[in-house]
Amino acid sequence: MELKDRPLEPLMKKGSLMVTPKKIIVSVFILFLVLVVLYFWKEIGFLLEPPSLQINQPSADITINQEKFEISGKTNPFALVLINGEQVYIDKDGNFKKEISLSAGINTLLVEAKNRFGKTNTLIRRIIFTPTPFSE
Repeated sequence: MELKDRPLEPLMKKGSLMVTPKKIIVSVFILFLVLVVLYFWKEIGFLLEPPSLQINQPSADITINQEKFEISGKTNPFALVLINGEQVYIDKDGNFKKEISLSAGINTLLVEAKNRFGKTNTLIRRIIFTPTPFSE
C-alpha cells in the first residue's frame, strides 16, 4: 500500500475541548438567558410575596402604665400599613409610627402591611395597660 492511498488522519481528535467562535457565542447566549431568567424570577417573586413588616416598638408584648403609646416600625415604601384598621403614614424609607391611646387591661394591636396586589403581612402585639392610681 502506498502512502497516498491511506486516508489522512484528522489533525484534532473529535472529543477535544477546542474553543471556537461558535462555542463562545453559544456560551455567551446561554449565560445571557440564565441572567434574564434570574432577573424575571426576582421580579415575579417581588410581586408574589407579601411586603416585609418589622415592628421596632414594642418589640414584644409589654406591660406599661402610660395611657399614650407610640408604635413604630418599618416596611416596604410602597406598602399600605394599617394599625387596628386605621391607615398610617409611611415615609420614603418605609418607616411608620403612630401614637395610640390605650384602655385599661389588654390592648391588642393588629399591624398589617399590604402591597398593591393584595398580599398581606400581619403582626400582633399585646400591650397591657395598668393605670397608676392618682396620689393626692
